Amino acid sequence: MSGFERIPLDHFKQTFSTATELSSVALGGQVVSVSDEFFAEAFHLLLVEPAPSLKGQFGPKGALFSGWETRRHNPTYDWCIIKLGTPGSIIGFDVDTAHFNGNEAPQVSIDALYANADSPQENDTQWEQILPKVELGPSSRHLFRIPQSARVNYVKLNMYPDGGIARFRVYGLVAPVFPASKSALFDLAHAFSGGRVVFTSDQHFGVGSNLILPGRGKDMGDGWETKRSRQKGHKDWAILKLGDAGYLSTVEIDTAHFKGNFPYSCELHATASDALIPNDATADWTLILPRTKLGPHRQHFFQLQDVEGKPYTHVKITIYPDGGVKRVRVIGSRAP
Repeated sequence: MSGFERIPLDHFKQTFSTATELSSVALGGQVVSVSDEFFAEAFHLLLVEPAPSLKGQFGPKGALFSGWETRRHNPTYDWCIIKLGTPGSIIGFDVDTAHFNGNEAPQVSIDALYANADSPQENDTQWEQILPKVELGPSSRHLFRIPQSARVNYVKLNMYPDGGIARFRVYGLVAPVFPASKSALFDLAHAFSGGRVVFTSDQHFGVGSNLILPGRGKDMGDGWETKRSRQKGHKDWAILKLGDAGYLSTVEIDTAHFKGNFPYSCELHATASDALIPNDATADWTLILPRTKLGPHRQHFFQLQDVEGKPYTHVKITIYPDGGVKRVRVIGSRAP
């Protein structure tokens, strides 16, 4: 693969907001092998939360960092092999050296492959370079966009010659997994089904893409949460693009861990659109769940209305007036 583009940090949203973080531990991403992690373990790379400062804290081996840090004076390079949470095609990366200043990795390159069996070795001949060697700087995020890769499930992060990286995020599109039977009911919005959160009105405390992650999460930090509103009649909303057009049946709205900041109520609309993000002014949105009261820290299950025989591609959840939602599960079957 050739060609890449450095993306300014203020262009992150328009570049990666509709992609999926394939490497995240929230999707099952994991470090499977590493050349060295003397000062700080590589599992930190894939954590959901931004790296905190541990300035002034020391352990038996030296200063503590939330990231991957190797020992000094590597004559070649250090590497870390990561299994993605789900196979997919990669479109870019966020390499974050937060709090590494003077001990950051000066350069990195990235390789990828698809492996059916056990974890690949560092010297596997199938590795294909998808990001050539690029320069990094201290304590900053570095965004790179690449031409969309083939379907892969492993990446190898190489740093030259050694040093520290706080977080590493691989963005791309999921290779969806569908039931064998077209009539089978499943979560059409789930990340593993190829679902994507393509728009959020606000995500001040928790990003919209968390709505379609596996499981019920661990705390408020891995849900979608908006800021407090102060205007009468306020509402927030998120648009979910389903993994495939489908006939909808039921929905689950989970407010797990949101005990004093859950939305007062919500409603759902659906539409069929060829656009990634339907235009609110022209899209034909159908009300499929009338405005309904929600409660704290619980799963809510609702039968959808006006969905019989109509295939939909997008679902919009609107919350009143604001608050936090952990997961949205849109149950249905694929349209022929």
